[in-house]
Amino acid sequence: MVTTTNVVERKSPFRDTYRRHGYFFKEAAILTILMGFGLHLYRVIFGDELTLQYVVTPESDMLLMIPMTYAAITGILGYRRMVFANRPHRVSLTAALVYISASVPLHLYVLFVLGDVSFYVHMAGYWFSYLLLAVVYPMFLIMLSKVKYED
Repeated sequence: MVTTTNVVERKSPFRDTYRRHGYFFKEAAILTILMGFGLHLYRVIFGDELTLQYVVTPESDMLLMIPMTYAAITGILGYRRMVFANRPHRVSLTAALVYISASVPLHLYVLFVLGDVSFYVHMAGYWFSYLLLAVVYPMFLIMLSKVKYED
């Protein structure tokens, strides 16, 4: 006797949705990039002193590391299931994933080893913030918004 019930193949709807959406990598990565965009924009507008006094603090760095770490882990885990529109999409999305993933150890080092978040401001000049704001972050945000996953 053959039955056609699906009792054996029970799947949690939450787990299935979570996996189908790539563990919400896209949302975490976009949040991370937008937070970085805000920090760099504040620096460009208000200067280094005010940025270090009000925005770039150990607390804000720790807050930034939460979605950054999540995006790095889920991006690496879901990379094989990503569907890319074309080669430039693949290259820029891979660059975004490398940028986010490489930022995690840097932020951990600065926060827990150096203990001085002013390192970020002194490490690169204003040109770095301008480059990120004008070219890199917009490209990452556009490409991240187009991420799709195969089922």
